[in-house]
Amino acid sequence: MIVGAITLLLSAAALLAAIAHQQRASEPIGEGEVFVADAAMAKEVIMESGSSRQGVRHARNLLGIEAVSLVDEDSVVVASTSGRLTGNVVANSLLGYGVATERFAALAVAIDQPLEIDGVVEWPSGSILYQVISPLSDVEGSLLLHYDLSELLARRVQPGEIQPLTLQALALAGVFALLGVAVFVGHARATQKYRELAVESALLRAHSDELAAANIELAKARHEAETALALAEEKMRIRSDFVLMINHELRTPLTTLVTGAELMRRGELGDAERSELLDSMVSHGERLTEMIDQILAVAGIENRGLSYELARVPIEEVCTATGATPPHETPSPDRQTWVRTDLQTLTLAIASLADNARTHGATRVDIACSTDNVIDGTIEVGTRPETAVYLTVADDGPGIDAEFLPRVFEKFEKKSFSSGTGLGLYLVRLMVEALRGSISVRTSPVGTTFQIALPAVVEDRVMEAV
Repeated sequence: MIVGAITLLLSAAALLAAIAHQQRASEPIGEGEVFVADAAMAKEVIMESGSSRQGVRHARNLLGIEAVSLVDEDSVVVASTSGRLTGNVVANSLLGYGVATERFAALAVAIDQPLEIDGVVEWPSGSILYQVISPLSDVEGSLLLHYDLSELLARRVQPGEIQPLTLQALALAGVFALLGVAVFVGHARATQKYRELAVESALLRAHSDELAAANIELAKARHEAETALALAEEKMRIRSDFVLMINHELRTPLTTLVTGAELMRRGELGDAERSELLDSMVSHGERLTEMIDQILAVAGIENRGLSYELARVPIEEVCTATGATPPHETPSPDRQTWVRTDLQTLTLAIASLADNARTHGATRVDIACSTDNVIDGTIEVGTRPETAVYLTVADDGPGIDAEFLPRVFEKFEKKSFSSGTGLGLYLVRLMVEALRGSISVRTSPVGTTFQIALPAVVEDRVMEAV
């Protein structure tokens, strides 16, 4: 009885916590509070960091805003998440006054230098961003924060819909309520059963086997329930990650397209500016199309499977179709190596790996074909055939971080500050697994190599017509 009362009290407490959290989440937040809170958090991160360059980068990743810069007392940008800003002088007079007087200053103004993220220009020169100057306490200089206008408007008033934490608290309240009812019901039943067993002790021995079987079924049901709960939580996490990714990745190209269209409609641009703006709009449109195509491709494969047809293809034809360097060893005139694959699917997988390498900073990508295992990757998915032909895609990029490497082939997994949907390598994984092969990866600070192993067979050439 005491346990039941405690669980009901816990249920009531969880329900009150859910209501309180939802009320707090629905309270409006003004932009001034947003700036003060962001500046305070950025100051703390930069002060704790041993490097100004690393500090501003960590602050931008933590806040999720467009750029964070450190400005000295002469209004010179000494460190920034956008390398193009470093060394520049704050040009706006109001912002410069804020730096000189160590006062808070903020306004929406066009930037005179492009903003980039990891070397990719995300906001070209002339983009209207909200810029905030906040002095650093106990240190000479100030912080310069850049905000996207649409994202700033979204943060001024938090959404009133039910928050994830509210749902979790409500679920916890429901669980405690069910447990409390179950305890009371169980206690009543146990009391009745005890009285019956006290009168009919002989029935205890007769039903002992049945109770044992019931316990086994109960344990099985509990295991299935825990498994289902874990799967539901994982799906919720993936859905949440997907929504956040789409919110971030689609905003930049859409903002560029809308802003560019508005500028074109005004007709105030010169020929050179119009041409540059059109190039930017086309680039962002192609990027948006590529992200949508990846999402639709993954959804199609997961829902309907991959459309392909495995066939025996000579290794020479595989190398030619994928643009791979053929094996170094001299082929035997009496033996022929066949690869069981679908050339169209394999070509798409190789091209996706090459595009992914170039997107992440590689300047050279080499594709090679071999009958020997080239790498022993620390990460491998799929099933490696006993007899295989290996296709490798090697680049000279910066490599993959060790902490991210175990999740490199998972859906929606990517570095928090990188662009893209996090679906490219997952899509390659689906293709390789459909081809009944495996894909592995080896990385270092000077480059990354992906290796695809496909089922193969070596036969006498006289059997080619079979």
